Amino acid sequence: MGYQICFPSVMWRVERVQGIVTIMKSIVRIVLLTAFATTAIAGGALAGDSKWGAFAVDSSDKTKEPYYGVGGGDTEKEASDYAMKFCNEEGGKDCTLAMTYEQCGALASDGKSIGWGKAPTKKKAEEQSIQGCDGDSCKIVASDCN
Repeated sequence: MGYQICFPSVMWRVERVQGIVTIMKSIVRIVLLTAFATTAIAGGALAGDSKWGAFAVDSSDKTKEPYYGVGGGDTEKEASDYAMKFCNEEGGKDCTLAMTYEQCGALASDGKSIGWGKAPTKKKAEEQSIQGCDGDSCKIVASDCN
């Protein structure tokens, strides 16, 4: 059951307040929808939603640090293609696919030697890559988890 207020100045205030509330509800809806859409777009495009990862390396010039590329994708081929593309874009002339992984992968180098590892955790993958690198001063140059 509603009430009607008979004083014109009061009636105007009630209508105005109801109008402001309606406008505020509309603004809140727009903000929430915008936030949801932005999160959905960014989440799919930017977050680590890839199922596969890959490393490509060019270590043909032993006088320089190796070029490398890290790629991710929904398929092993897509991740590999991106890794090769990024390695070439970094300046690599003889990039080869070093490895693909579904969980975590890491690449270590000392400038001349390279080691890589893949494991369920980033820490384990990094440990494997250091162990696989032949140099004495190998460091992690890239690591990634899907």
